[in-house]
Amino acid sequence: MIIKQKIVEKLKSRDEAAFEHIYAQTKKGVYIVIFNIVKDHDITQDLMQDVYLKMLERIEQYQPKTNFYNWLLMIAKNIAIDTYRREQKLMHYDEVDYDHVLASKDDTPDQLDEFNRLLSVLTDDEKEIVLLRIVNEMKHKDIAKIVEKPVGTVTWMYQQALDKMKKVRG
Repeated sequence: MIIKQKIVEKLKSRDEAAFEHIYAQTKKGVYIVIFNIVKDHDITQDLMQDVYLKMLERIEQYQPKTNFYNWLLMIAKNIAIDTYRREQKLMHYDEVDYDHVLASKDDTPDQLDEFNRLLSVLTDDEKEIVLLRIVNEMKHKDIAKIVEKPVGTVTWMYQQALDKMKKVRG
């Protein structure tokens, strides 16, 4: 996903419409990154607010020739990791409900149940990669920066995850 530089420049001057545009374009990806770490919808919602506040606080530190979306997702990841470490509690559930992240008006409850079932066989790292690739339509090189793994590893993990999901689907 590409956020145009002129939108970022407007954001730097505290343009509300620019913020709304960026939020609309990035909220699913930010949610996925945070949720994949903390595994709690309420905490994720709270942390999303923190991410966008931190983005506004640090907007002057953003380097114009770099990918703004990746920069924002790294802020989200760092905030989620910091919170997870600070809380020092296990936030893991056997069954994670991604329905409200993935739901579109065309999806049926059965399709969402099936997608959740397929995701349940993946590791947390695989889920994050699959969700960023499928839901956010990110490229492997951009995902690699977010998950801090080489592009080849991300590509391999993505393929492994798809293979696991295919086996479960039958």
